[in-house]
Amino acid sequence: MNPGLRYEQEKLAGTLVSDFQLKNNWAPRLGAAYDISGDGKTKAFGNFGIFYARVPNDLAARALSADAGIGADYFDAALTRPIPNGTLAGGKTVHYSIAGAGADTVDPNAKLSYIREFVLGVEREVMPFTTVGVRYINRRIPRVLEDVANCPMAAYDTAATMDACGSVDYILTNPSHSTPINPAVLAAAPVFGSVAFDDPVHKYDAVEFTLYRRMANNWSVQSSYRWSRLRGNFEGFYREDNGQSDPGISSLYDFPTSDPTYTSLGRALNYPGDIRFLGDPNGILPLDRPHQGKVFGNYQFPFGLNLGLGFNVSSGKPLTPLAPNPNTNYQNGGEIPTAPRGSGIQTVDGFKTRTPLQSQFDFQAAYDLRIGGLRHVSLLADIFNLFNQQTILDYDNWTEITFGAGPNPNAGLPTSSLFAGNPPQYQTPRQIRVGARFSF
Repeated sequence: MNPGLRYEQEKLAGTLVSDFQLKNNWAPRLGAAYDISGDGKTKAFGNFGIFYARVPNDLAARALSADAGIGADYFDAALTRPIPNGTLAGGKTVHYSIAGAGADTVDPNAKLSYIREFVLGVEREVMPFTTVGVRYINRRIPRVLEDVANCPMAAYDTAATMDACGSVDYILTNPSHSTPINPAVLAAAPVFGSVAFDDPVHKYDAVEFTLYRRMANNWSVQSSYRWSRLRGNFEGFYREDNGQSDPGISSLYDFPTSDPTYTSLGRALNYPGDIRFLGDPNGILPLDRPHQGKVFGNYQFPFGLNLGLGFNVSSGKPLTPLAPNPNTNYQNGGEIPTAPRGSGIQTVDGFKTRTPLQSQFDFQAAYDLRIGGLRHVSLLADIFNLFNQQTILDYDNWTEITFGAGPNPNAGLPTSSLFAGNPPQYQTPRQIRVGARFSF
């Protein structure tokens, strides 16, 4: 048995909030192994651990400092005649807005996000130098650190609650179903009484089979197959479905997601999609890859030549249609699902719920040339994507580039709305690398 206990804390500072401290983070660890057969060839093992996530400085720059986003509409293409708020134009009356002009309000009880993981497995040496095994992995994220706006989306565009919400102001906290909605909004419009935040859910379960042969008789192999499921409404620091990399301040909790008013009131405001799909605790998360296989082998010739081959295969990524955020302070694309996560989109290759199966072969050759004593030169050559496969990695799943812009002309194409110029989303072509290493 190998027990342990780790303590950690983090302090972040921005231009407006200079002393945001995340303390009292205790992380117990426990590993255990047992020789079942007593002959040193069969091992049962288990591990448990809590792992805290260190928050990058993106949060300090954007949430603890002023990071204003300004939206404005104009009557003319030259942008010389701004449309004043209150004027009905383009189907709306709010034409000038500021988000993030100040720092987030910081919940004094906010704590770090963490992962809790269990692993149970068995390994058996079936022949000399060769081991087979199976293990189960259970991984959860019970608590997340995110910024939230405590007004329902429709409250920003409803006359009775517009003043109570104002611009979008954030609270940095650990969101859950108990995170309160703005009381002024509930007092002004009881229809919002049914709105709430969803508890963060990240459920990863996997079963992995392994076969390892350490180097013997000039050859070795490492191989595995993993079946897994990733479900929930929070995948982690990176939002893979729309490419947002804002750890701790992603758009997943910007507005309450258990919100029937998004459709009951929002349809009259032309709100697309349904924000409740975003908070579904059983949704297929974008990083779900049910099947993954890996094989790495090499052979060492007696005269110094070593040849290696690697093979990776993985299920494609789930596809979800994403509409733009209709809030007048945002309107950016790729945020609100129009259907359940992983339900699929129409592509140029037909309707698909996932991108194609991805696979790749890599090859390496190395030759060791001794030049006297401990000195030797290694000549290396690597070929990545040996067979130059060109699998499509992603399809554009944005219904609009921005709210009100009309249908996305690239929807369903093997491109991405995440980057300027919509580059093709194909597997990286064959790459060859050569090198030399001198050891002494």
